[in-house]
Amino acid sequence: MVERVVPLPLGTGVAIRDFLLRVGVGSPYDFFREFREAKPTTSYGSIRRYFYVLRRLGLIEFVESVPSERGGFPKRTYRVVPGTEEDPRWDYPQIALYPISGFGGKGGKRYRRWVEKGRPKEELQDLKRKYRLI
Repeated sequence: MVERVVPLPLGTGVAIRDFLLRVGVGSPYDFFREFREAKPTTSYGSIRRYFYVLRRLGLIEFVESVPSERGGFPKRTYRVVPGTEEDPRWDYPQIALYPISGFGGKGGKRYRRWVEKGRPKEELQDLKRKYRLI
């Protein structure tokens, strides 16, 4: 069992990094159980999404699937990729993965402005390709 230490009020990405550095190898559910003590409004789906984004960015890596103790889905465990501990993308991982979408308070306004301003479709397609949105 993982020692229960409530993370500091930092961003979720930084809290995940600190959790994985402390425990070595952990699962999204282990982190969720600990993090919800600090932020009770957090959903498990949100935490799973953060793990997905961090994995796509190459900040964490899959380690193994551990069979469930109760016979459900196996628990997937992850660890921090060595050398990425101080990467600035930990602070805002969703913006780092999808910069044009405006995650983090903008609600996609930047992207909608591109569409509303009547930009040429080719230019919009180039941006989508650049930011891997297609």
